[in-house]
Amino acid sequence: MQIGSDNVQVNQFLGMDLALQLVKQVPTSAAGRLVVGRVPRAASAFQPRDDLLAALAGNDPRVPVVRALTGMRGVGKTQLAAAYARACIDANWRLVAWIRAEDNTQVLTALADVAVAMGIGESGADPRSLALAVRRRLEEDGDRRLVVFDDVADLSGLEEVLPSAGGCHVIVTSNHAEALEFGLRVPVGVFTEAEALAFLRERTGLPDDAGAAELARELGWLPLGLAQAAAVIAVQRLDYPTYLARLNDMPVQDYLKQVTGDPYPRGVAEAIVLALDTAAEADPTGLRHGLISLIALLSAHGVSRSLLYAAGELGMLGQSGSQVAVGHNAVDQEVGELVSASLLTFSVDGSSVAGHPLTMRVVRERALDRQRAGREDGSMHRLGVGALRLLSDIAESLPDAWQDRRAARDAVSQILDLHKHLVPFLGQDDNALATDMLRLRGWAMQCLNQVGDSFAQIIDHGPRLVDDCERMLGHDHWETLSARCCLIEAYYAAGQLAEPVSSHERNLADCERALGRDHPQTLTARNNLAFVFEDAGRRVEAIQLYKQTLADRTRVLGLDHPHTLESRNNLAHAYQEAGQLAEAISMLESTLERRIQSLGNDHIDTVQSRSDLALACQIVGCNNHRDSGG
Repeated sequence: MQIGSDNVQVNQFLGMDLALQLVKQVPTSAAGRLVVGRVPRAASAFQPRDDLLAALAGNDPRVPVVRALTGMRGVGKTQLAAAYARACIDANWRLVAWIRAEDNTQVLTALADVAVAMGIGESGADPRSLALAVRRRLEEDGDRRLVVFDDVADLSGLEEVLPSAGGCHVIVTSNHAEALEFGLRVPVGVFTEAEALAFLRERTGLPDDAGAAELARELGWLPLGLAQAAAVIAVQRLDYPTYLARLNDMPVQDYLKQVTGDPYPRGVAEAIVLALDTAAEADPTGLRHGLISLIALLSAHGVSRSLLYAAGELGMLGQSGSQVAVGHNAVDQEVGELVSASLLTFSVDGSSVAGHPLTMRVVRERALDRQRAGREDGSMHRLGVGALRLLSDIAESLPDAWQDRRAARDAVSQILDLHKHLVPFLGQDDNALATDMLRLRGWAMQCLNQVGDSFAQIIDHGPRLVDDCERMLGHDHWETLSARCCLIEAYYAAGQLAEPVSSHERNLADCERALGRDHPQTLTARNNLAFVFEDAGRRVEAIQLYKQTLADRTRVLGLDHPHTLESRNNLAHAYQEAGQLAEAISMLESTLERRIQSLGNDHIDTVQSRSDLALACQIVGCNNHRDSGG
C-alpha cells in the first residue's frame, strides 16, 4: 500500500507497521476529517517508544475501547498520546478530539464542543446531555474515531461519559493508577538508557554518551527532567559535568523549572509540588505527608512495609508532634493513595515502596526551605530521630550479616541514606543525635565487611566515617579504631595496600589498648598485620600471627564463623607461599568443606576456597611432574 504525503509523520513517529494499521482503508481525500481541541505539538527529539504506541494502535476486537496511559508526572504520557493523535490526523481519521480533563466541568464542556462539531447537538444545550450524546455516537459508529482525555484527575466523574463498546479508540492519560481499571493497561515508565541517550544526543548535540548517562541517572531517567536539562545545556552551551555540578549545588526548584517554549505544561519541580500538594490536601490527618517524608529520608531503593508499620505504631507519621499510633490498615490505605497518585511505586512483590529520586529530593528540599524560613514544624528532624531509633532496633535484632545477607544489605542501605538525607536538617545542638548516627554508620561498615562482597562501598563511605569519628570522638575512641580497622580490612580485600607495616603495628596496639585483645576489631587488626607481613615477604612472622589469629577467632567467634574461616584460608595461603604445600592443601580442603556447610555451595567465599584449592593442587601437580623428569 502506498502511503501518501499527508502521512509522513505516521512513518516518523510510529514506524511502518503501525502506519499501515492506521491508514488501512483510509480515503484518498481528507474530506470529512474532524479535529476538535488542541493536540500538543511534538516535543523536540521525541522518542517514539514503539511498544507503547503499538498498544494504543491495536485493533483486536477483544481489546477494550479505552486505553489507559498511567504513570508519574513527567514520564511522557501526554506526548505519547499526542503522537498517536497526530498520526491519526495524518491518516485522515474521521474524528480526533483532544480534551483536557483536569476537572469534570472541563470534560463536559469539551465534549459539548465535540457534539456540536459532529452535528449531534446545538451550542448552548446542557453539556452533560451533549457529552452522553457523544458517547452514544461513538458506541454506534466509532470507526476511525479517537478521543483523548488528557491528565484525568477525577476518574469517577469520567466513567459516565466513556464509551463501552464500538470501534472507536479512547485514550485516558492519568497519574492515578486506578485509570488502569478503565480498559487496556498501558503503564508508562521512565526512559530506557538507549532512549535517554538518543534523546540527549539529539537535543544537546553533545557526543559524550558517558556524561549523558550520568545526567540521566541523576534525573532518574525522567523524560520531563531530561527535556528541561537538555534545553538549558543547549541554550547555555554547557557540557554535562558543568550542568551536573550546578544541579547538585542548587535546589531542583531553581534548576529544573519550565523552559520557555517547551510543550510540557510545567517544570519538573512544579509538577512534583502540585502532586504533593494535591495528595496532602485530600488527607487532613497528615498521614500521607508523614509517610512520604519518612520514605524521602530513607533508602532510594525502597522502604519495607514492616518499617512503615513500625513507624505508625510509634506515632511518627501523623500530624506534627501528635504521637498518635496508626494501625497497619491506615498505613496501607494511605500508601495506596500515594501509589495511586504516582508519588510512590510498589516493589514487584508489594512488600516495599519507593519514590522517584526527583520526587524525594523535592520533598526534602521543600522541608529544608521551610525549616530555614522558620515555617517548618521540625517534622523531618522528628522523623529522622524516629528512623534512627527504628534502624538501631533493626541492627540489634539482626544476626551476623553473613546469616541473612539480604536483611543486612537493606539495613545498611537505609542507614547510609538516612545519614545523607538527615544531615542538612541537623543543628548545632544535635550532637547526641549525630553521635548515635555515627555509631549506626559504624555498624553498617562492619556489616558490609561481614557480607564480604561490598568492599567498594566501604571504601567509598569509610574514609568519611573515620574522619567524623576522629573529629567527634577522638583518635583513640573505640568507635574510631573500629571504623579504621573496618576500612583497612576493606582496602586489603580490594587489593589496595598502601600503609606501611609500622602503621598497622600501631593500629593493632591501639585496638588492644582500647578494645581489648579479644574484641572482633582487634582480631581483624591482627589479621591485617599478618597480611602486611606476608606481603612484605616476612613469611615466618605472618604464619605465626595468622596461627594466633585463627586460635583467637576460633575461641571468640566459633569454628564456622566467616572470619574464622577467613583466618584458616589466610594461613593456608601463607603455607603455600612458604612452600609448605601439604599443610596448605590440608587446610584448604577443610576450609572448603566448612564453608560449603555453613555458607552454601555458591557463596563468594566458598567459590574463592574452591579456586584456592584448585590452584594449590595444580602447583603440587606441576612440581610432581617436574620431579618425575617430565
